[in-house]
Amino acid sequence: MEVAHLQPLSLLDYPRQVAAVVWTVGCNLRCPFCYNAELVLPELAVGLPRLPADGLLARLRERVGFLDAVVVTGGEPTLNVDLPGFLRELKALGFLVKLDTNGTRPDVLRSLLDDGLVDYVALDVKAPFARYPEFTGLPPALSVASGVVPDGRSASEGMSDLVVRIRESMAVVRDRAPDYEFRTTVAPGIAREDLVAIAGEIRGARRYALQPFFVPAGKRLLDETWRGRPALPAGELRRIVPELQKFVLTELRG
Repeated sequence: MEVAHLQPLSLLDYPRQVAAVVWTVGCNLRCPFCYNAELVLPELAVGLPRLPADGLLARLRERVGFLDAVVVTGGEPTLNVDLPGFLRELKALGFLVKLDTNGTRPDVLRSLLDDGLVDYVALDVKAPFARYPEFTGLPPALSVASGVVPDGRSASEGMSDLVVRIRESMAVVRDRAPDYEFRTTVAPGIAREDLVAIAGEIRGARRYALQPFFVPAGKRLLDETWRGRPALPAGELRRIVPELQKFVLTELRG
């Protein structure tokens, strides 16, 4: 497992559970507003020290009986080929497992759920699908400069493939996850009508979480030009929630 950091205690990342949080390295999106640039950009990630899997599991083993759960986030955890084995080790220790994902790898998600390795999925919905190119930076497989993917398809066709995969992941989560949420970090440029569009897309889901955008102290964004852009404040989001509730159970966090 490519793990860069362990937070030994969190009361926020797994609803109603005392959890540790594990951050994996690597992501297949380039969301410009992401503040985990060191986990996403290869030129930054290469310098990060990794936590050896045996040492990480030893630290978690020491917390059996105190922790209820482990949250695996990133980056995008499903890119790690060792993820299933790592989750099996967590389940063997008796932990609940929450997986944070961008939904781009539905086959991996389906396999993990079918094998009983994940108890809770948080799937990020970055924006209305029509605006995914803007808010994901396009998948790395797409050549933004040329507008053509390596096999000759257009960038728009590649983005359509991405949306198909995310929609498939949404269906997998709805059908197979013991518990789940869809969630949106309300990044700069996301408007009321965008949130309504997302709520309509996930109509009837178990829950939808809105997270106000902020940049923690000392963190850099993937695209620093986004730092000063205005985002909808918590007060405005609170006023939007009743409109979203018409489609899906919605909560505002933070």
